[in-house]
Amino acid sequence: MSDGALGLANLSLDSGGDLRAWLDEEGVLGPEESAEVSLRLPEFLSLRASLRELFDASIGGGPFPAAALERLNDVSARVPRVLRFDSSGPSETPLAASATPATLARIAWSAIELLGASERSRLRRCGACGRYFVSTRSDRRWCSDACGNRTRVARHHARSRARA
Repeated sequence: MSDGALGLANLSLDSGGDLRAWLDEEGVLGPEESAEVSLRLPEFLSLRASLRELFDASIGGGPFPAAALERLNDVSARVPRVLRFDSSGPSETPLAASATPATLARIAWSAIELLGASERSRLRRCGACGRYFVSTRSDRRWCSDACGNRTRVARHHARSRARA
């Protein structure tokens, strides 16, 4: 779940089926686990709302909303982690937890790492579709080339109609 926080913040969640499809796409849970986790949709909706508040505050340069920050930290604290070092380098291992708290915690950790790192200044919201993304350039306003192209084509058509 490399970009779990961005993925959840951008996800359209109308049902447990939507959540299960996303979890299956991410490939971090087995079929039985994703079925169990998808039944806990309200917890994911709550975390998604908090992520969106935090991301919007970060993009706007304002302070983080206290309730959203508290929710993020609460979800993160549900599953303790152990940092270990071996011959292949450092690794972080979550302590035993059921699938739902572990999945929510991974998403929270992803958000904490994003919001606490230098990448935070590159967090953007697409001007075309509204999705959150981490910009690779300081002047990037769209999450994808497709959104940029749609916006430019719409602008071109608007100018053409105005001239006509």
